[in-house]
Amino acid sequence: MSDILLEMEGVVAGYGDTHVIRNISLRIPKGERLAIVGRNGVGKTTLLSTIMGQTRQHAGTISLKGTTINTLASHQRARLGIGIVPQTRDIFGSLTVEENLVAGLRNGSTIEEAYDLFPRLKERRSNGRRQLSGGEQQMLSIARALLGKPEIILLDEPLEGLAPVICEMLMEVFHKLADKGHTIVLVEQHVGLALKFAERVIALDQGKIVLQEKTAKLTGDRSKLDRHIGLSAR
Repeated sequence: MSDILLEMEGVVAGYGDTHVIRNISLRIPKGERLAIVGRNGVGKTTLLSTIMGQTRQHAGTISLKGTTINTLASHQRARLGIGIVPQTRDIFGSLTVEENLVAGLRNGSTIEEAYDLFPRLKERRSNGRRQLSGGEQQMLSIARALLGKPEIILLDEPLEGLAPVICEMLMEVFHKLADKGHTIVLVEQHVGLALKFAERVIALDQGKIVLQEKTAKLTGDRSKLDRHIGLSAR
């Protein structure tokens, strides 16, 4: 993987005048599986939100396929190929499953692509948000993002609060997407699952990158990761 899809250089960003991430420099090649880990409140969600254009960027540059996107709004970044599945899921509560999917259609995508990936959504296509389980809501959020045909997809703690069997199913989906060449950035508190999925892991602390390492080098000894983030790689 030599083609750099997304690059951040010296990025400082946050909310209002508050700096949450500081001096972030990062290169993500096309097709990479990247995991971002760290304790709560260290800037993981803010990092993804900044890539998506949802924070105030104070310094640095963000480039997609060599083009600077600093000044672009979120919807413009989405059209260029950045997709995000937020921690809050953000599906439309007043719409059915199928209507939510229709809202995500772009670039020649079809609803059947979502149903092929998540057959359960087809069974629930006429249901609203309140009639869906947490796992079904997460499937819908992921499917809708994928219908935008993103070149890079940002997943913000997609397993949070879900039953183990649903977590396992979603991780299988992420592996399938990665095998098809999707570039995936995964923020996840389940560190063990994140390491099994990713080729490279980044640890954040106090808004800064404190560790970048190939996961293969951490397989036999995760003490370096634990020292940086204070978590046991479960």
